[in-house]
Amino acid sequence: MPPSAKARYINYPPPKELTTAAEESKYKNPPANNPVVSGFPLQFLSAVIANVGFIQRFFWTNAQFGTLKNIEGLDVLTPCFTPYVIPADSDDVFAADELAAIDAPLDTAFYSSADFVKLYLERKATPTQVVQKLLEVIVQPPHKAAIQQVIPDLALAAAEASSKRYATGSTLGPLDGVPFVVKDEIYVHGYDTTFGADKIWDKGEGDTAWCVQKLEDAGAILLAKSCMHELGSDTTNCNPVGGHTPRNPYNDKFYCGGSSGGSAYCVGAGLVPIAVGCDGGGSIRIPSNYCGIYGLKPSSGRVSSRPTPSLSPGNGVTGPMCGTLEDLKIAYRVMATSDPESSASSMFPALRDPGFPLTAQKKKRIGVFRQWFDDCSPAVHRHALAAVQGLEKEGYEVVNLPMMPYITVARRAHSLSIITDMAAFLNGDYSNLSPANRVLFSVAAQTPAVDIIAVNKIRSLMMSQFAALWEKYPGIILVNPVTPDVGAKIDEAHLKCGVSDGDSSIRSMKYVALGNFIGTPGINTIVGYDDETSMPISLMGMAEWGKEEDLLGWAAEVAKASGLARKRPANWVDVLSL
Repeated sequence: MPPSAKARYINYPPPKELTTAAEESKYKNPPANNPVVSGFPLQFLSAVIANVGFIQRFFWTNAQFGTLKNIEGLDVLTPCFTPYVIPADSDDVFAADELAAIDAPLDTAFYSSADFVKLYLERKATPTQVVQKLLEVIVQPPHKAAIQQVIPDLALAAAEASSKRYATGSTLGPLDGVPFVVKDEIYVHGYDTTFGADKIWDKGEGDTAWCVQKLEDAGAILLAKSCMHELGSDTTNCNPVGGHTPRNPYNDKFYCGGSSGGSAYCVGAGLVPIAVGCDGGGSIRIPSNYCGIYGLKPSSGRVSSRPTPSLSPGNGVTGPMCGTLEDLKIAYRVMATSDPESSASSMFPALRDPGFPLTAQKKKRIGVFRQWFDDCSPAVHRHALAAVQGLEKEGYEVVNLPMMPYITVARRAHSLSIITDMAAFLNGDYSNLSPANRVLFSVAAQTPAVDIIAVNKIRSLMMSQFAALWEKYPGIILVNPVTPDVGAKIDEAHLKCGVSDGDSSIRSMKYVALGNFIGTPGINTIVGYDDETSMPISLMGMAEWGKEEDLLGWAAEVAKASGLARKRPANWVDVLSL
């Protein structure tokens, strides 16, 4: 049963608190046994691995994927391939008496959609004028590296329609005339979809993805498609295909993060207040963290991107990335409008009106797996811990939780799950991929069916453990840093042909991947800036399935408790003054 008698769910996992002394259940970091390979060695290695099966199997075994099926107790579990856990009632119904309204913190560093609307209502500019200026800016360095495709005629047509609505007093609401970008993973009518690779999967002849269409229906103007890490396969956005590796707006010696790096750059640099990203292993939260913005990874199945095919049906979701929490709230509620043609999205309850205020739980409680939380760099730990202490001063109860068994195993299981999903998506054709991805997916394709079944039984195991935690602590939000390190530094030698660095990839996903694996929502909220590099640092919250509204309210309280004055990056574009 779900943890609250008021809350009703579809597919809620059976709560089971697991205690075990098995060695593999203990928390430990995976061994750093993968070499960093780039340049000619990577090109040579990819040519060999892509064609020699026993070498593929060696690398697969070296990653310890074959040990997953030996976890005790898996034989009695039912595998879960898509972690859809769906609330049957809206937040307003089952938690109205437990919530308190909260104002989003006033944020003057980043422009919000309200700033654009105010500009238009005061007749200081029109959407057409703003979009015309932006179209000039985004094709210039350094911004153009973040842009995958721009079709000026489409953007200007949408802007002109919005301008006419403002002229006649018939606007569509808080997003009318507001520019946004969409990650190149998502289908948009009229635009190519390449998934960041040297291949066109969709030429834009069909329908626009549901969640993007909802933004456009609300009057938002699609400015461009943003770049991504090739096939969404890593967390840096180092993409040798077409030169689409934007540099971090806060420090150009660092990556933007991936795989939604182009979307994060466009918001972080001030080009747009809202972007659409996708997240299969932190690909919204990691780049949002690195670029100093907010990102929300929704519950699995909540936001429909139909008819876009998912690169990883078991782990991937689509969600908003924004400069302000108020925009994150509005964009989420618009994007997550129930899609009647999506089997998952159609079952989720109605959302609050975009203008409805943020709310926070009256019972303020956060959970910390202390051993996990502390296992990060000193700079990240200092800012993250200070944020937790700030919440404690504001009345939050901090629950120090015992380490969850098999959490290290779950990280490995997630890695195997997502790369096998992607290898299946490619259907054995790796010919147009960069060397690093030819290596990755050739190895992933060696996965036997028995190990895929084991991975999804481990997913069921972890979902039951976390269900037991929320049964014991109803409404608790689990917190930790977004990444264990401050940013990801660029090695200039990697930009031309990419890099294979499995250990860094796995480490960067340490905190974020669990939410993808078990389907729970997560959010990042900025809590500081590193003194040495100026790179942003965020705290992440993970809530029970369907509790996105709790996370939005919690993020606002983190911002208020920290008192952080957010900073604009060095290459900030003051769009409203162009």
